[in-house]
Order: sequence, then structure tokens, then C-alpha cells
Amino acid sequence: MNTYVKVQHDETQEHFHVSLHFSQDQLKLVRSRGFKRPIIQNLQLAEIKHLLINDLLGCPVVSFFYRDRRYTFYQFGPAVIEYLKEHLAA
Repeated sequence: MNTYVKVQHDETQEHFHVSLHFSQDQLKLVRSRGFKRPIIQNLQLAEIKHLLINDLLGCPVVSFFYRDRRYTFYQFGPAVIEYLKEHLAA
């Protein structure tokens, strides 16, 4: 699934287009960089804290904290938020 994510850390925030995939115990985020090697982040599901499923201006949003960063995923494409809810809220 592909979507947009905002990553906040201290006073900075970055926005990325990522491909996300779940495995048994982790969420894998792959950020494409054209001809360069993609940036891959593996988030351990057991370390995800403060899961929030909400609406922002009428659009569904999923956010959580992982270590010292806050990740916010926006609905972009069909069923992205449902896919996240299915795996994170279980």
C-alpha cells in the first residue's frame, strides 16, 4: 500500500510518500528516492505506542509514537487507513 506519512521529531517534521507492508512483528516503510537506493525503516509493532485513529478535516488519519518520533499516516489511495487499522489495532 502507498500513502503519505508525516514524521515528527522534536521541532522538525518531514513528509514522505511511502510504501508500507506488515510482516509478523514489524511495519516496513519504504521511501523511494528515484535512482538512489530506497530508504527502508522497520518499525517493531511491539514498540508502537499511543495509537490514535481519528479524522482530520473529514479524512481518516492514523498516528502513533515509535521511539522518539510521531508517525501520522493520511488516507491516500483506497483502503490504506483500513489496512493500518486492521494490523495495528488488532
